[in-house]
Amino acid sequence: MIKVLKYLLGGLLMIASVSTALAKVIDSIDSYGIYVVTSNGYVKVESYSHDYDFVDFNYANEIPFAARGDDALKLVVYAKKFDPNSVELELRHLDVVVKREKIGFSVKPLDKTDMYELHADAPISDGAMLHVRSWLLFDRMGVVMLGDTEAELVKFFSQKEMENATAVTQYLDDARVAFPDNDELKVLSKYWKSAAKAEKDIQAYTYVDEKWQQYENAEKLSLKARYLNAVMGKINGYLNQYPDGVKAEEAEQRRLIAEEKLEEYEKLL
Repeated sequence: MIKVLKYLLGGLLMIASVSTALAKVIDSIDSYGIYVVTSNGYVKVESYSHDYDFVDFNYANEIPFAARGDDALKLVVYAKKFDPNSVELELRHLDVVVKREKIGFSVKPLDKTDMYELHADAPISDGAMLHVRSWLLFDRMGVVMLGDTEAELVKFFSQKEMENATAVTQYLDDARVAFPDNDELKVLSKYWKSAAKAEKDIQAYTYVDEKWQQYENAEKLSLKARYLNAVMGKINGYLNQYPDGVKAEEAEQRRLIAEEKLEEYEKLL
């Protein structure tokens, strides 16, 4: 019986945690805090509990998200003795490089006492985390995702033209810690892991290209022979590591050319 109660309690705590992370849209503001105006109400900006100045993707499920319906960013601050200079807004765009962008905003008082509206100076699209820094409102910072978090992550990782597949894979692994049951992220993970492997493959082959270029640029036969021997070493190393690699066929062809040329040079030197 005790085990059953513990199981049920654990399930309730999990449900409560998810509910907190999603931060349900509310119709009216009755408690102090800062809220993002959405298409059908308000979402409270929650305090980020981890010791970082930005959100790690593996904690993305812990922050609320706001579906606004358009690119206008409006917030409502409900606080005693509110000072606009005590608030700083910044965006952390979804990217494999941490980039933070400060946001200018205007402030106007609302009819309710201690309540103010903050309006961003420029339109802001979904797909970014909004950081709110204020000693008055948060110990470290408050965070909310602009747009549905899972949908925005899927959209971001679906950009297959992104470079540095290894970094993308690392960030995607973090996103999957936050959302392990997301099938789209699972499929994208396979794509990016394959892309990262190919990327490392091609990077490894650049050492062959470098030595081959030195061989072609050399004028003296002795230097050409020296660089061809170096080419052979790099090709062997590449093929040992990537026997079915992207450049395996080219590597084999170059090795044959190098062997033939070295035989010629040995007769001439």
